[in-house]
Amino acid sequence: MAEWLPTTTSINRDGYQPRHRTVGAAMVVMAMAERLLPVMLKVQGKRCVVIGGGEVAAQKVQQLLECGAEVVIVSPQVNDELKALAQRGQVCWLPQPYEASVLDGAFLVFACTDDNAVNRQVFADCQARRLWCNVADVPDLCSFFMPSILRRGELVIAVSTSGNSPAFARQVRLFLENLFSNEIGALTSLLGELKDEIRQKLPSIPARRRFVQRVWESEIWRHLRDGNLHAARETLRACLTMTATQQGSGDEAEKDNEDGV
Repeated sequence: MAEWLPTTTSINRDGYQPRHRTVGAAMVVMAMAERLLPVMLKVQGKRCVVIGGGEVAAQKVQQLLECGAEVVIVSPQVNDELKALAQRGQVCWLPQPYEASVLDGAFLVFACTDDNAVNRQVFADCQARRLWCNVADVPDLCSFFMPSILRRGELVIAVSTSGNSPAFARQVRLFLENLFSNEIGALTSLLGELKDEIRQKLPSIPARRRFVQRVWESEIWRHLRDGNLHAARETLRACLTMTATQQGSGDEAEKDNEDGV
């Protein structure tokens, strides 16, 4: 794997600041791409419209169903997978060509047809209605991108190339799958069980970070690999008690300067 050296910047006569990194003897120049805001959306019970009935549409539909969305498929024809979902009542299939009215009440919209004109029309209609829209494989017609997802229980890791190469995002996700075992998902759930207690006993962010590091370096991984959740919980509580008794006076000063848990 190439070793990336520190980024340097320079300003050309047009005021543009290209970023470039030196890799061996080669200079790689990277355009100042639009920076995206990663978010985790709650779509439970939300109307999500998928335009199209092929394999790509089916992938989007499955992802939405996994998150509890109410999925509406709009396409004169759909593949067998989508047809089976409709027959089981898991999705609503409108067997018709696209028209703007199908967007009424939508939370998210996905255009997955093989007709560029239809995809562009869907995006334009969404723009007019201020709806989030994703047009498959056309980054310029997307107000959001779908990352490649790695799930380990309640731990979710999303990998995105900002629309540059979904295939590469998938490759990175496959690499990460070898790094994160199922035990990390179990630990995430255990931390969720104690979330309120952790916040009560460790009111400062620095203390919570020390707690998590102590847990990370503990014997909890062995207990999780053995399937011994009782021992894992006891280890978690021991780490919590130890961290709570070692809180410093400086922690409170940092409490109001940091966000999150």
